[in-house]
Amino acid sequence: MQLAQMESTDITAAVHQDFTGHSVKRLKACLVHQVCRDVYPYRIVFEQLTTERYAIKAHAISSSLTEFTVCLFVKWMDTNSNSYQCVYSYAEASGYVVGNAIYVCLNTPNIEINVDNHGYSGTDTGVKINDTMWHHICVTWRSTNGAWQCYLDGRLQSYGTGLKENHQIPAGGTVVIGQGQDTVGGGFHISDSFGPGEVTEVNLWSRVLSAIDIAAQYANCHITKVGLMHWWEQFKDGVSGVTVVEP
Repeated sequence: MQLAQMESTDITAAVHQDFTGHSVKRLKACLVHQVCRDVYPYRIVFEQLTTERYAIKAHAISSSLTEFTVCLFVKWMDTNSNSYQCVYSYAEASGYVVGNAIYVCLNTPNIEINVDNHGYSGTDTGVKINDTMWHHICVTWRSTNGAWQCYLDGRLQSYGTGLKENHQIPAGGTVVIGQGQDTVGGGFHISDSFGPGEVTEVNLWSRVLSAIDIAAQYANCHITKVGLMHWWEQFKDGVSGVTVVEP
């Protein structure tokens, strides 16, 4: 795995070379609608911890997955050392009553991920984002060897194997932004709720994106390679309680 990390670092370094030093300004500019205001992004603002604030998309995946990439921009305002908050969850009807087929949570101060978490703790990536700044997160997983990766701001930060090896994620489930799911599309608990903070550009692919693709997402204001889900079109009718900031 050391070789894989080295190769990814070398690749992403080339992409970062052009915008290191002003990439944060570019991202901030985009997010406050100074650059690509006619294209992206719609932001959803979670002003406080509550089970009443979320964005939801039912029937999110039409075919089962043996690999995926989830990416999003997030600004997490909670610096509490004991906070646990789910920013992304996918639960499917044929699965367990309690459990998410995919989740990306923030377990202060680190990003935590899991696949089919029924009765199992998540994988602590060791990647920290509790600094109240905007960050781009990408998580990849492949059934073969249970290989996973966690990218932060376009760079590979953490990786491993053995996460639900040879597992398959069923189709037909529901994606919720800002809550964990104990039932499909519901069963929310305040202990898993996200906030205060903001989220935008939530996307899902049925493959493991390359390091170049992920670095390019961070460098640009919009997603150029559409996958299974694409922000904002598929979530706009499923927002509840959150403040929507339009371009």
